[in-house]
Amino acid sequence: MKVTLTKELETLVKEKVRSGRYVDESDVVRDALRALDERGGYESPFLETAILYGVQSPHRAYGPSTLDRVRKAAKKL
Repeated sequence: MKVTLTKELETLVKEKVRSGRYVDESDVVRDALRALDERGGYESPFLETAILYGVQSPHRAYGPSTLDRVRKAAKKL
């Protein structure tokens, strides 16, 4: 498997190895993937609230302006 990282992420991985906590770059990536897997079951309370609000609110037909409305509301958060 080949993975391409941005320069910033590559620098981060190298810094983690230099810190002495990790043996090599692969060790950093494995740890990051384990953390990502553990986080997989996490659900944001904010997201849950937004979904519940959406389910409970009156239905609005999906139209071209829907994404614009969502984007404007998200910017206010």
